[in-house]
Amino acid sequence: MAPSDKPRGSEPVNLVLKGTRLEGDLNFASQLVVAGQIKGNIRCEGTLFIERGGRVEGRVQAPGIVAHGELEGLVLATSYLEICTGAVVGGDVSARSVRVDQGAMLTANLTISSDLPDSLPPPAPVAASAPAVSETPAVSAAPAPSAAPVAAPAAMPASAQAATPVPASVPVTGSRMFAPR
Repeated sequence: MAPSDKPRGSEPVNLVLKGTRLEGDLNFASQLVVAGQIKGNIRCEGTLFIERGGRVEGRVQAPGIVAHGELEGLVLATSYLEICTGAVVGGDVSARSVRVDQGAMLTANLTISSDLPDSLPPPAPVAASAPAVSETPAVSAAPAPSAAPVAAPAAMPASAQAATPVPASVPVTGSRMFAPR
């Protein structure tokens, strides 16, 4: 029996099967199991399960998220996030509790706090498109001004170079549970 075929309590389950792709503003009133691909603004009122081979990308909000596949974007798990072996999670991730299994990949700006908002803020409005540019090049009668010389930046001291954090993707080597104190 595949993981998405297992009953998940008495709550109704929404299924996005392998080979299915959804895109847009999507709201689910109960649990969601994703074996296909979803991209966009996703709000789930039940637990979100991302199966192996499944991918969820965008603004994602659910009380609980269990990832076996890929999760990328602005993510808010208002209760818990479980990142299972083989899962890949990245972006800006916030949760009240996080569990990361050995063999999972977490590359994210991670916030673990008991003081999280109940929902993500609304998405920023899309900027209006720029006016069309003429294909005829503009001709100027005045000569182009010469560029002023630019001073070279000061060298960074060796102590500051060593203290500068470098973002990296690090595979997890053991199961970990993180929760706010």
